[in-house]
Amino acid sequence: MQKEDIQRAIGQVFITMKARQFEKRFAPLVERWRMNCELVLDHHALDSFAKKDFRHIAKCMLCCGVRRTVHAPFQELFLGAPDILVRKAAMERLKYAFDIAALFKPESIVLHLNYEEKRFGFVFAEWFRNIIPDLEVFAKKAEAMGAMLALENVYEENPGTMREILLRLSGKNVWSCLDVGHVNAFSKAPLRQWLAKIGEFIRQFHLHDNDGKRDAHAPIGSGNVDFSKIARFIAVSRQKPMITLEPHTEEDIWKTLEGFCAQGISAAILAKKP
Repeated sequence: MQKEDIQRAIGQVFITMKARQFEKRFAPLVERWRMNCELVLDHHALDSFAKKDFRHIAKCMLCCGVRRTVHAPFQELFLGAPDILVRKAAMERLKYAFDIAALFKPESIVLHLNYEEKRFGFVFAEWFRNIIPDLEVFAKKAEAMGAMLALENVYEENPGTMREILLRLSGKNVWSCLDVGHVNAFSKAPLRQWLAKIGEFIRQFHLHDNDGKRDAHAPIGSGNVDFSKIARFIAVSRQKPMITLEPHTEEDIWKTLEGFCAQGISAAILAKKP
């Protein structure tokens, strides 16, 4: 792989980076390579960092001139839950996270839909009724800071629920962030079905690989995800989607960038008109 190919790929993507690890682990990479960042605001960072700490990270990114997206906290946060106390906890956590996200002037805020058929299927109508107004709240908050709200799939077994949500919130700054690694590991429906069902709403991708058995976040090309489908989708799409790569180690950042180029995704993006 040519060095210029990797350098070009760096400019085409965002790299996921945990806020709590940013200063020691990621800041040198951002400063040296000008890597665009998808900053993960997990509960660890939100509980242990003061607002001034987040301002410091934001200043570092802004000084480096890199693009920014934010990944909202997600663990055990169920906006559609039937239990009002669970919903209130999710709202409280996410409202604070969105306040912090505004410091980074992000282009996108990724939020897990967190629909699980086994957990909520038997109360689907109530779950749907609960989550719609909450998503509208966060879509407006994202829009106020110049960002889109991008709903990510994780344990969703098929694209049906995501499509219903996106249709209901059409025109309200709510789009899809399709995580192809999660599709491969958790969905009963194949990737082609997700692309067909929600393709019109996809404005962002999360790309990582696995063998279909667990969510390994392995480098692109090291598992059995068919990334050629992503390259073809991008090539014919009217939009140029944002791409976030999600390696879990620094070594895998470079392997993932190599795979991103080798699988034809970088070339598909390069061929898109502005």
